[in-house]
Amino acid sequence: MNQRLLEPIKYYDTEGKATHRKNAEVYFDKLVASSGINVEENRKTVGEYKAEMDKISLLDKKISRNKAAKVFLIIGIILSAIAIGISFALFGKYLGAAFITLGIGIAALVICILILVKKVNPVLKSARELRELSQEKANELRDIAEKQMAPLNALFDERDTITLMETTLPEINFEDTYTKEQEELFIKHYDFIDLESEECSMTQALSGKFEGNPFLFCRCLMHELKNVTYHGSLVISWTETYRDKDGNRRTRRRTQTLHASVTKPKPFYHYNNYLAYGSQAAPSLTFSRCPQVKAGMDEKDIDKKVRKGEKKLKKKAEKAMKRGGHFQEMTNAEFDVLFGAENRSNEVEFRLMYTPLAQKNTVDLVTSKSGYGDDFYFTKHKKFNIITTNHSQSWDMNTSPSNYFSYDVDEAKRRFVDFNMSFFKTVFFDFAPLLSVPAYLEEPCKSLETPEAYLSNYPYYEHESIANAFDIKRFLPDFSIEQGILKTHLIEKRDKEDIIGVTAYSYTTMEHIDYVPVLGGDGRMHGVPVCWTEYLPTEKTTSVSVSGTGMSRKEFDRRKGVETAFLECELLHGLIGKIL
Repeated sequence: MNQRLLEPIKYYDTEGKATHRKNAEVYFDKLVASSGINVEENRKTVGEYKAEMDKISLLDKKISRNKAAKVFLIIGIILSAIAIGISFALFGKYLGAAFITLGIGIAALVICILILVKKVNPVLKSARELRELSQEKANELRDIAEKQMAPLNALFDERDTITLMETTLPEINFEDTYTKEQEELFIKHYDFIDLESEECSMTQALSGKFEGNPFLFCRCLMHELKNVTYHGSLVISWTETYRDKDGNRRTRRRTQTLHASVTKPKPFYHYNNYLAYGSQAAPSLTFSRCPQVKAGMDEKDIDKKVRKGEKKLKKKAEKAMKRGGHFQEMTNAEFDVLFGAENRSNEVEFRLMYTPLAQKNTVDLVTSKSGYGDDFYFTKHKKFNIITTNHSQSWDMNTSPSNYFSYDVDEAKRRFVDFNMSFFKTVFFDFAPLLSVPAYLEEPCKSLETPEAYLSNYPYYEHESIANAFDIKRFLPDFSIEQGILKTHLIEKRDKEDIIGVTAYSYTTMEHIDYVPVLGGDGRMHGVPVCWTEYLPTEKTTSVSVSGTGMSRKEFDRRKGVETAFLECELLHGLIGKIL
């Protein structure tokens, strides 16, 4: 193992990110060399294309200015015509004013027409013609640039990012597919807790091993019902009688806007990402922690928090001692407060695991400015660990080359490097709470026995992921909203093929109007209309086959474009799903 990983934040700052950037640039340059594209020729074409686009931008501004001038002149012509019409109306009584108005109107009319016909319209016509020519030329140059880049774009592969990760961090080995055998191994030897829920659909699962210990990145689409408030209003009016200051009876009309609301359930969807990690370190220990160091806290704020937290932990330890509890505060108060795992179940194993180096690393992590700071939730249940970070919630784990395809070789390189640097940083700092603890990096015992036979080739993680690779509309019931949760169940295992049922849970909607009684200023009750939407559950099940394939994404896309047999198929993690 890379010994520098024993201080992960220091490694990332001094070596990790720079090494990964260099690896990404070298990898890209090798692909360019292999593709045989002429880089300078592409740069020239792209330069000409951008020059044409700059011309188009200037012409668009010119066209916009002249269109505004044309509108202004047309308004001037209309106003001049009105002035001339007014002058004729004045001839009967105000002869002098009529002649003045007529003269001004005619002069303005002539000037506006001359400017419009002689200057604005010709300039506008010329600018539009030039823009059309420039657009045609720009389109031609763009086509040429894309053809120049085609050999390079054809070499990009969805595994490029994984290969780079394994180059920079050879301790990590990603697997193409998460198999049922791997899941059973995780369950049998690492106290794996399946977080499957009817309210969650797995959209991505990225598995592998870190120094022989299994890990699994998961991305779930979560469903939940929340109450939302719908509002309505009604304007009422009535006549009231009153006495004025002289004592006379009078009437007046009063109006009032009445407001009402109703609260009803509505479905909401969001993603949740987490990292599951198996390790035999501290096999009886359980604890959980949540972020303690808020964004923007400086050293003074952290010191204040530690001093306050230290007093609290001492009181807790004293109470535990009197009542026969097991909690003991750490000698390193800074770590104990900032990590915050006060519900730890085994003080001996906790101390064996969080050595002085592990404590220092963890404090460095939560106070670091180079990463994401203290944004992670950490749950340990014996040999099973879950890390959930705020920074990874927008990460979709999609390593498709579409993230950096371009007609411009320099732009492609920038996007390629930026994408892979972002991927590396996200993965590294998801692992960082584990990397901070050397015990987590120890290799597992080699005597672990292989699980026995299993009922399916692949776990539901892959089943749901391949289902979510399809357009969800393919599974949704008729007339449902365009969102839903896909859940799968195994129908049967056919040799190396799984036949699964994909059930789409969604909603149809029905519009309602509730009339809510509200007391008005007229002393009467009024039914205020409130429109609201009712969401009625629907479901539909579709059969899908899932099997392994040796096809690459490029080969699959090519065959899907020319073979009808692949139209109802999707490829993910080396697996092909086919709607039956």
